[in-house]
Amino acid sequence: MIVAVRFCALIALLAQLVAMPAVAQTQDRRVALVIGNSAYKNAPPLPNTPNDARDTAAALRKVGFEVVDGIDLDKRGMDAAVSRFARLAQDADAVMFYYAGHGFQFNGENFLVPVEAKIDDEVSVQYETVKLSEVTTALGFAKGVKIMVLDACRNNPFLAQLSKKSATRSMSIGTGLAPIAKAQGMVTAYATQANDVAADGAGRNSPFTAALVQEIQQPGLEIATMFRRVQKAVYDSTGGKQTPELSLSLLGDFYLNREETDADIWKRLRSSDNAAEIKAFIQRFPTSFFAVDAKTRLDLIERRGLGAGEREKLEQEFAAREKALLDRVQQAEKDRSKAATDLAGRDAGKTADTERAVPKPGEVTPTKQTDANERERLAKELAKKEQELAALEAEKAKLSQEREEREKAVATRMNSGGVTELPAPQKPLLPAVPSTRPQRQEPREVQQPRVVLDRKSTGILTGGVEAAPEPRNSKRRPAGGAATDCTDALMRAQLGDGGSVPKNCR
Repeated sequence: MIVAVRFCALIALLAQLVAMPAVAQTQDRRVALVIGNSAYKNAPPLPNTPNDARDTAAALRKVGFEVVDGIDLDKRGMDAAVSRFARLAQDADAVMFYYAGHGFQFNGENFLVPVEAKIDDEVSVQYETVKLSEVTTALGFAKGVKIMVLDACRNNPFLAQLSKKSATRSMSIGTGLAPIAKAQGMVTAYATQANDVAADGAGRNSPFTAALVQEIQQPGLEIATMFRRVQKAVYDSTGGKQTPELSLSLLGDFYLNREETDADIWKRLRSSDNAAEIKAFIQRFPTSFFAVDAKTRLDLIERRGLGAGEREKLEQEFAAREKALLDRVQQAEKDRSKAATDLAGRDAGKTADTERAVPKPGEVTPTKQTDANERERLAKELAKKEQELAALEAEKAKLSQEREEREKAVATRMNSGGVTELPAPQKPLLPAVPSTRPQRQEPREVQQPRVVLDRKSTGILTGGVEAAPEPRNSKRRPAGGAATDCTDALMRAQLGDGGSVPKNCR
């Protein structure tokens, strides 16, 4: 049992040891020390070094550095800052030291000047200043890239005092800073060339720091490329009077700003229809090579939005008009159906009355003029409804054509700006109205009972004159005359019930 417990504990310990490197790989620790000294008590003050330090610290924090910073530090403050930085730099993946202030070389060694330092002789140089080699030692605690940036190559304010002492002793006092020995994994950037003097600048920052802060904000720049761009910017801004110097000894690439570049972002956004994201890209990278493409894409999206809005408005407008027209068509169809039904009912009622009304001997046959007039009125009303329905059908076709022309006009306006037309909605303009026309039933031909009258009764009916016999081949016309027969034939032709219209009715 004990052996099993120990074995399980050993397995757990091995798992932790295996997992530790993976955790360490996912954590990229970056530490920076930033110092800006300005308010010197025994040397001329430097107006823009506090701004240089603050702006550099802010830029480094944005790209993931934990920053130890200090403004106007004395000897004790600078020693404390370097000590704290050295502890944080242990096993860090990247460390950086930035200094803006007075610095000088003495006997081939570089020294950084605290604000209260009073340099009179060699002893004060050793104990009143901070050796740059101490900062190099602190950088050495890191396991990754080590970066040293020195904007301290200004005029040596203690040159006069040290020159007096150098007359009696063997001392070397140079201008600017001395070259720093190269070390593996080390990047050293000077505001100007070795043994030269850098300018303070007339603006918020020195020429070197202004260019450095600007380039740190640019994502995706490898550190060598970044400092080369800083060199060019400083050279251009000073008219060739100052050229930064870079000493680089790296085995791989390193990026201060690991954010996506404008090319990376645009590669993701080039097919996007999100106008807000593209506007943000243009605001963030106004001078980017892809800014023109982004503006073109934004214009395309806005045109599409306007076209879609106009098309939606068009859809709503025509939907309302189509609905009103459809209601009118349906009502007209109902009215026409009612008129046809009334006419068919009239015909059926007339037939029944005819069947029941059998004339008796001695009675006068009732006139059919009233029935003919009513039937003619109903026929005219049905014809009117048919015309109204045909007019509505024509109006429906006209509305469909107008809608197609309006959609083509919208598409033409969109295409005139180089915009791909959005697909038009595929739907019928107006639903087909099912025909509800009832089939009109023709009245059945009723065989009139033949009334046989003798000559005597015939004489009575004709006023004593014998009626002439009708020819056998002649067709007897119904009461009401030819007008009634023509109306009936025309109604049959309009209703599509078959039959031809007689020539005398045309």
